[in-house]
Amino acid sequence: EPATVSLDGREFQALPAEKREYEVALEALRASDFPRAEAAFEGFLRKYPDSGFSPSVLYWLGNAQYANGKYRDAIGSHRRLVNGYPTHPRAPEAMLAVANSQIELKDIKSARRTLEDLVKAHPKTEAAAVARDRLTRLR
Repeated sequence: EPATVSLDGREFQALPAEKREYEVALEALRASDFPRAEAAFEGFLRKYPDSGFSPSVLYWLGNAQYANGKYRDAIGSHRRLVNGYPTHPRAPEAMLAVANSQIELKDIKSARRTLEDLVKAHPKTEAAAVARDRLTRLR
């Protein structure tokens, strides 16, 4: 039986197995087992492509990929969140994460553009405050 889940300020229906798999992936991330977390989140998205957990899964997948030094993959995962769920509460943080990956790839021009877009799209968020600070240091 599906149950109501509340995550990141949103409510949706999820199967118990779906919730369990999300929690297992998150546990791997919290344990800093980034390769296992990355594999678990990727597997989750394949198994439950239309899940209410998907925006959060994309966010955490991108963070695991970043921790694994897979900056291009991290950019892809975070952009999937931003483009697919632009009003999700994690979208501003995902944009900041995209810029962080771009900085790691020494693509300062793109990072600056991403930070400017973040400030414009989500001006009152904590992520935008961090972006403003980063922009002053990237100039």
